[in-house]
Amino acid sequence: MNKIIQAERYAKYVDEIRKLKDRNADLESLNQRLSRQLDELHGEYLELRYAMKGMASQAEVLVLRKKVLELQNKLQLK
Repeated sequence: MNKIIQAERYAKYVDEIRKLKDRNADLESLNQRLSRQLDELHGEYLELRYAMKGMASQAEVLVLRKKVLELQNKLQLK
């Protein structure tokens, strides 16, 4: 009788663990999706913020910075 109870408990715990692992996988998937959405929204927010202030976007700043460095290198070579 005692072994039957232990087997039932074991089966119950295995089932609970399986359900928790499935739930965890679902939550991890949801977390990744929400993280991607947050990154996209943050990027859109920054673009709107820069546009409203009349500022260059981060991409434009990087392009300009690259051009400045190229010009500095040309001046140093002369």
